[in-house]
Amino acid sequence: MEVVVYLISASYTSLEAKNQSRPNRIFFGGRYTDEGDEEHLRRFSVALTEASSSVHAESSPDAIDALRKRLPFTWYNDDRFDTANPFGDRRQLQYHAMWTFDSRSSTLRHTNAEGCREISFARLHALPVSLADMQLIGGPLPVLPVPALETNVFPWKPQVEVDDGIRAFIHRILCDFHHQWRHIFRNEYNLLTIRRFARAIIRLSTLDFEIRENTGGHHKRGVHVWILDLPSWEPYETDILLIGNCWVVLCEDILDGLSIAQRHAESPEIRRTRNPSVAEQDEAQAHYMVLSVRYIMLCHVNDLDSFRYTAPELLFHGDSSRPLSTLALDYLIWATVSARPIVNTPIQKLPIEIQDMVLSDVSKGTVAPAKVGCELGLGSPFLWKDGTLTNILQVRYLNRPSGSSVESEIYFGEIKSGVVYWAR
Repeated sequence: MEVVVYLISASYTSLEAKNQSRPNRIFFGGRYTDEGDEEHLRRFSVALTEASSSVHAESSPDAIDALRKRLPFTWYNDDRFDTANPFGDRRQLQYHAMWTFDSRSSTLRHTNAEGCREISFARLHALPVSLADMQLIGGPLPVLPVPALETNVFPWKPQVEVDDGIRAFIHRILCDFHHQWRHIFRNEYNLLTIRRFARAIIRLSTLDFEIRENTGGHHKRGVHVWILDLPSWEPYETDILLIGNCWVVLCEDILDGLSIAQRHAESPEIRRTRNPSVAEQDEAQAHYMVLSVRYIMLCHVNDLDSFRYTAPELLFHGDSSRPLSTLALDYLIWATVSARPIVNTPIQKLPIEIQDMVLSDVSKGTVAPAKVGCELGLGSPFLWKDGTLTNILQVRYLNRPSGSSVESEIYFGEIKSGVVYWAR
């Protein structure tokens, strides 16, 4: 059986954080073993006591290093900025348990398919210790809060208009991206993870990605995204950014993000640079998008004293048994439409049937031409077909026989997104 472990250091001080790209250090390890949970817990108790006695404070970075050296795990070199919980779908069968030493709360958590328990470091020092001493705090997945507006608030309900071709193409890609990374979305995650996924979501929504086609075979085996993977593309560097004409506020809590957006809209600098005609505009534009990845809200500034906003809409929830909200996906596309350049071409004046013929010559596959059609406003809505075949999301690398249909993979620059299609 396989057991994984995370060591999370205490948060850096404000002085230390100036020289760091993340709030703390995270070590990730694993081992294949026949040892049970009770034996692991006794090992951890001894190792923590020994590590604590060798340094001044058990939550210090030195204590984490000392503990890591005393635990019988293989430590991986990947630079972790967050944790990934392997429990929550059928892929969990490979894993027996996940142990998390969290120096921020001075607790050790034990997670498996049945639930999650925790014990304080102080209690862990008191030998003997057993699983019965650990407090059950819930199931293997956290219970995530549901945001609610105050009862006297009447949310903004904009008339959201999304082109049928854009919706057919981008909705499908966003849904498949959600499926590939569902192990992250169904759990708690930190602001660094939010910044990474927000960047990916917005790039997908604005067609800011590449499609690379593969007509040959594969030299790799396995899956495109594994249940312990974290995204490797670069994150946004700030939590408030301008995408086209829309300000995007990234946040861990959607209602906190709403407050940040409102303060930003009321700031003197934004008031000075605001278009004077904004007070006269109708509500056909979102001026702010508040995004926690799990939820999305849109906001509209009518004038200096009017700040309206939608109700929080569930976006990437991580539950593969439930479809994503069509409205939430439309919010994404509608709010960022100004970031997609408008291209005029004489081909737009041709009949749709001829436009489809022109697009079919763009590439060997059909996914890349569909993207070009969305960028140029050409052709029929994409049906995700390649002749009589259907473009299907590929979860794993497959042996592709000679002469088979084109495989289309989405990239962010040189980084794979985890989304791959093959017509079958």
